[in-house]
Amino acid sequence: MTEADLWKLAAQPAIFAIAMLSFLKASWRVRLMAAVGAAAVGLAVGLITIWAERSGVPWWLGWAFAANCVAYLVWRLIKRRRAAAHGG
Repeated sequence: MTEADLWKLAAQPAIFAIAMLSFLKASWRVRLMAAVGAAAVGLAVGLITIWAERSGVPWWLGWAFAANCVAYLVWRLIKRRRAAAHGG
């Protein structure tokens, strides 16, 4: 693992943890627990990203996965609004 990979790997957990500490409206204990959890998720995301780059996964595959997740969330939101509009 190169120094550049280490900096890529360190960025995700730091950003996720800072976001939890900064924007979460909760007690400091809850914020710290959320920051630790978010840092663990960020570390996992960074490791998967480095693995994907080294294994030769195409660059557009991540965006295709993200678009699929967004489409699913929009579909769930529309379904929930329709159910609320019909009373149940």
